[in-house]
Amino acid sequence: MNRPVREIGVRIETGKILRIFSNDLTAPAEEIAALYKRRWTIELFFRWVKQTLKIRHFLGNSENAVRIQIAVALIAYLLLQMAKADQSIVTSPLAFARLVRANLMHRKRIDRLIKPSHSPPGNPGQMSLQW
Repeated sequence: MNRPVREIGVRIETGKILRIFSNDLTAPAEEIAALYKRRWTIELFFRWVKQTLKIRHFLGNSENAVRIQIAVALIAYLLLQMAKADQSIVTSPLAFARLVRANLMHRKRIDRLIKPSHSPPGNPGQMSLQW
């Protein structure tokens, strides 16, 4: 770098010392450490959004568009978690999400998503498959 920087050592709760480099030479070390801590919580939030809500990229560029997309993804996530907790047939969260996605436009109870609601009437002149 061609500009001067300063190093700030911060001891975190685990006792580990973090080294923060800053080009702000006038702000107090506590203020820079607090800004870094806030920035880190934002980074953790976006990591959670990407991993848990499965948002890989934002569809809009405005703050309102990002807020709406996160809110919709959060609502969908919470509804899926509530529906999954209401049943015990499917144990994998991914399998349950796939099952809901495949049956999204069908009006069925959650406990009837796996089992067919009824078998079609058999035709005596036609062979039937057994599952």
